[in-house]
Order: sequence, then structure tokens, then C-alpha cells
Amino acid sequence: MNIKHKIGIGVLAMAAMASACTKDFAEYNTDPEVSPSILPETMITSSQKAIVDRDFDWYYDNYGFLMRWMQFTVASPEGNAAGMFGGQNTNNFYQAFYTTIGRNLVEIEKLVNKMPDAQRAQYRNISAIAKIHKVYAAFRVSDANGSIPYSEALQARETANFTPVYDNQEQLFNTFDNELKDAVDSLLKPAEGQISYGTYDMFYTNAATAPANYAKTANVLRLKIAMRLLKRDPEKARQVAEEVLASAAGLYAGNADEWKFISSTQFARGGNWNSQGNNASAASINMLAFLQAQADPRLSLFYKKNGMTEERFNYIKSGGGFPETAVYNPQRYVGLPVSPDSRDLPQYLSLFGTKTYSLVFAGGRKEEVTVDTLTRYQNRLFDLSQDGGADGQYTQPLVTYAEQCFMLAELAVRGIVAEDAAAWYNKGVTASINAYDAMGKLAGIVEYTAVDPAAITAYLQQPGVALTGGTDEQLEKIGVQVFLHHFKSPWEAWGSWKRLGIPKKGGILSLEPVLIGGAEGVIPRRWILPTPNSANMTNFNNALTAMGATGEYGSPNDITGRVWWDKQ
Repeated sequence: MNIKHKIGIGVLAMAAMASACTKDFAEYNTDPEVSPSILPETMITSSQKAIVDRDFDWYYDNYGFLMRWMQFTVASPEGNAAGMFGGQNTNNFYQAFYTTIGRNLVEIEKLVNKMPDAQRAQYRNISAIAKIHKVYAAFRVSDANGSIPYSEALQARETANFTPVYDNQEQLFNTFDNELKDAVDSLLKPAEGQISYGTYDMFYTNAATAPANYAKTANVLRLKIAMRLLKRDPEKARQVAEEVLASAAGLYAGNADEWKFISSTQFARGGNWNSQGNNASAASINMLAFLQAQADPRLSLFYKKNGMTEERFNYIKSGGGFPETAVYNPQRYVGLPVSPDSRDLPQYLSLFGTKTYSLVFAGGRKEEVTVDTLTRYQNRLFDLSQDGGADGQYTQPLVTYAEQCFMLAELAVRGIVAEDAAAWYNKGVTASINAYDAMGKLAGIVEYTAVDPAAITAYLQQPGVALTGGTDEQLEKIGVQVFLHHFKSPWEAWGSWKRLGIPKKGGILSLEPVLIGGAEGVIPRRWILPTPNSANMTNFNNALTAMGATGEYGSPNDITGRVWWDKQ
């Protein structure tokens, strides 16, 4: 079993807007040289911290944008507004890759490469693991931006090249795959004499098992990237899948193997982590409807019940807040419609906002009682200062066993691999539910109750869940489960929705049409590629021209356009 490094990380200072001009590559790469006395194994923490300490991203990308477009949540109490979908201050992970994440990982490799041969051989795993981190972060950046500087980026200190070219996604995905294959090959070699990251690694701290776990992670990441190729290069996707399944490194065997961060009790508290501050949200009607209809065990792990307990109802009734004939409604999962136009529809008006009751008790005592009658998500999954602020631990999945299972199930349904689709699907659903059960327990969510294994068994037999039906129905059910699994990683849910078109309007998990002034809003599909320094504008413009040649990218500022892999 892996031992996750449970440390506290301070909240990052607010970064500059990613949509603004990106600072010069020269500025990022002409800092004083890293001291040769620094040991490479001590340097991984900085990059890992920058990957998971993303409060700015949570506030802008996730709470205010992706979770609402993906219909996990709705702005509350006012409801979604027509002007809320501009994507302001989003895409900061792009800048983080070049300023902190990637640059430091390149320095690790650089220091290792400068070592004498005998010493460098001891750092083979150190370099391989750094490369896996770099590919993960770069893939995440490219996934929603398209072409990005990579092959010539992050090397300016050695090459003095401050105008790197933009690699297109076809090139990037091939490069990523080759780098991950090389990393796996390195990690499979004899471990004798290898230096480890040890406790500097926030993810896998057991030096004996870390190389094997990272090799598995690289294989799952290879598969994840290959899934993006199903519409562009299905044969390449097949090749990668076959290689991964045949790899001596293997794949994850369960949730204990997966790549995730588990914090100390002092992480993710207040500030931009605040999940119910200026970006306050309630659950959407359609999400609650699906979870309840299918008796999904994650319902209470994702969302908490509203404030209208039976005790509170009776108290309000005793003070005249409800008529004597009123009967308590035990349904405490109450969501909001997604469309901004729905805010003023008569059937929804009563849903919005908190309710204040003016009560008068015996003897003339008066009291006003305010009750939040809406369902909020489980705040403590995102911000440990919420719901009482008690001790708890924050979990951030990076690459998971459940998504591995779903990918293999999908590939089997498509006839690309000779695997048991239903078996992998059932494993994926079970793993996802158990993962959120563990997250909820560690975070100390409201009214946490351990998931009963019998509830998972029953869930897998629900008509909207069981992997039955034809190919399209099975692919939709897999897509729904992948989407739900990424509740805690909204950027991944967004990527899954773009790739599969699931959930969809009128589907098993139905997306509500987003009507703004009577017109249906188009869900964004990418970020605006940040503008570089003036010296690199030629390469930037060349990249935009090349991406535009597909006819699906749209204008540079059109976030409803598609990057290369996101083919119609």
C-alpha cells in the first residue's frame, strides 16, 4: 500500500490572469543557475505543490465556470446569470506550468545529466519520475489550449532560445507517449543503488514501491492520452492500449495504487478555496434527479441535504410559520435549474434563496428563523474551513484507478481491446464510490455515513447504471460514470464531456439546455491561448493559423471552438 505524504501547504498568492499576456520566456529562464550543490531528489516537492495547491484555479476555473457549465452546480441564491460564462481569470494552470511546475522538473533532469556517469546512473528513477510529472502537467495544459511550447520550452537557460515554437497536439501526444514509455522502461530496470525522492515526494513516499507505482501511473497516463486520439488516430490509440496491457509494469490494481494528494489538516482553508463565498453554489436539479433516481451512493458524498430538518419544520410550524395543516416533506435534496432564463419562471421562483420565517410564540415572543432550503455540495471536499472548520484532510485525485477501469471498459465496448467490458465497468463504478467514500471520511463532510457495500451492488443493477443495451447505450453509461467520477476534478469532467458528448440533453443523465435570453448557450470547449512576449508573436500566430486550419478552432478568442483532438 502506498503511503501518501500528508503535509500542509500554504495558500498560493493570487496569480496574474492567464488570459492576459504571458510573461517573457526570457524572464522565466534567466534566473541565477540552480546551485550544483542542491540534490535533485529534494526538488520534486516544489513542482508537486504547484500541481495541487491551486486555489486560484478552484475559485475561477471550477467554482465559477466549469462546475456550472458541467451542471454540477448553479450560482446561488440568484441563479446563473447571462454574463457569468466569460471565463474571466481562468486558465492559470498554463502559466503555472512554465513558471513553476515544468521549469523545476527540467532543472532536476539538468542536474542529473551533469553528473558523472556512475552517479547519474543512480538517478535514473529520479529523472523518470520527474518526466512523468512534466508530461502530466503539459498534457493538462494542452488538453484545453491546443498547441503549446514544449519541445523548445523550459530549456532557455541552456539554449538561450527565448522564442520557442509551439508544438501542435499531434506532435505533443507522440512526444508525451514516447517520454512516458521511456520513463516506464527506466523504472522497470533493477532498483539496486537507485536514489529515491523519499519523503520529498508528496504522493508516493515509500521508496521501495514508488518506482512501481509511478510506472503504473505512466501506463495509465499513456492510456488516458491515447483516448484523446480515438477520433483522430484510432490505430495509434489501439497500439498504445495493447502496449499498456502487455507492459511488465502493469496497471493500477486498486485505489491504493492511484496517483493522488492527501493533505494535512491545515491545507485548503479559506481564501480562494472558499467554496461558498462570492461564488456560492447550489446543486442542479438534473444532477440531483439522476443521483436520486438511481440511488447513487455518492449522492450524500457529493451533496448535503438542505437545512429544513423535521425538527426545524416543527419549530417553525409551532411559531405560526406554517399552517396547522402543513405536513413535513422529508425530501431535503433540492436543486436549481441551470438556465439563466429559468430564474424567473413561475415554477422555479420559490426555489431560489434562503427562506426567512417571522414567528410568534406563546406569550408574544417573536423570532425570525432563516433556513437554507437548497442543497449545497459537500463544502469540505473543497475547503476544510467550511461546515464548522474541524480537522480534516483534503484529497485531490490526479490519475485514478476508476478512470483506468472506465477506459478499459470503453475500449472493450468499442472492440479495440479483448477485455471484459462489464467487469471493468463494475470495477470502475465500485472504485469511484469507494474513492469518494474515503474522501468524505477524511474531509469530515456533513453527516458522513460509510457506504454500505450492498448499496453499490444494488446501484450496479439499476436500469440507468447496469452495462446493458447496445453499443451506444453502453458507451453512454460509461460516459456518465466517468463524468460523475470527476466531480472532484472538474477539468477532467469537462475533458470527458468533450470527448464523449456525455452527459447529453435527454440522455440517461440529462444536460439542461442553457437558455440565455431565449437562445441556447454553447458550452465552451477550450481556453484562450495566452499571448506570449512580443518577440515570440510569430510562433504564436503560426500556431493559431495552424489550429484554425481544421475549421473547428474558431477565432482565437472563441472558447466554444475546438482544439485538434476534440474533433467533431
